[in-house]
Amino acid sequence: MMEKGKKQWLNDYLSKLRIELLHAKLSICGRDWKRFNYAPSYNKLYYICNGEGWIQFGHEQYTPMPGELMFIPGGILQSFSVTEGTPYTMYWCHFRSNIQFVHLFNLFDIPKIVAADPSAGLQQHFLELSDNRANDGPATSLKIYSALFAIIAYFIDQAFMVKDDSPQTMSIRKLLDTIHYIDTHLTQELTIEELAQTAHFHPNYFIRFFKKHLGVPPMRYIYERRLEEAKHLLAFTDLAVNEVAYRAGFNDGSYFSAAFKKSLGLSPSEYRNRMSSDERVNP
Repeated sequence: MMEKGKKQWLNDYLSKLRIELLHAKLSICGRDWKRFNYAPSYNKLYYICNGEGWIQFGHEQYTPMPGELMFIPGGILQSFSVTEGTPYTMYWCHFRSNIQFVHLFNLFDIPKIVAADPSAGLQQHFLELSDNRANDGPATSLKIYSALFAIIAYFIDQAFMVKDDSPQTMSIRKLLDTIHYIDTHLTQELTIEELAQTAHFHPNYFIRFFKKHLGVPPMRYIYERRLEEAKHLLAFTDLAVNEVAYRAGFNDGSYFSAAFKKSLGLSPSEYRNRMSSDERVNP
């Protein structure tokens, strides 16, 4: 069981969560259910009903079983495929969030799969997602948020029931506070000294600490985070490219366009035009 202070901090952090459902469905996967080495920006939730397959992200490969709930955070390289057995039947959804779950998973070493109690009502929550997404009633958004939050909350609760305490609670808290600070100040010019101060670390130690836990130096993380924000704005708003650049923290529109194309191989406009619905209608 989590230490009380860590539990309260995580609860406060998740209270900032905002979500946007992209798609939800019950699917009987075909033999062609496979894709390799791609990194979607959205999160996935799979509730396995039947069948088998494998899913890899990061350096780990998983084979979720019937009755298990799997959370795949966005922004991480992943692959999936059927096996020789019967392909999966699963409830699933894709959603975007203002919190990057991949960092929570890494810092707290959260398991990616939990066993789901049949009495938890997950099947009903997934049905509510797919049913309400097809409706346009006055409370549709509230119903979608309620169902999706219920699934996420169930996963988090179950994941932490089997988690041991980490001796680095305070350090992780400082790091996640810094990540939140970056997310809420993307449009501002951020410096190492400023970020180190928020974590109460010496700048040199802060750089080493940040890279140890997140795999990249702070300024590289900020750069990649701004590109992720730009991808989200291009895909889900009609903002002009220059406005997208500004809201993502790039003060120079020309530099933004060049950086975006170097990273993704597409200009911002090409990325917006090529956003395929295929990724949103298949698990």
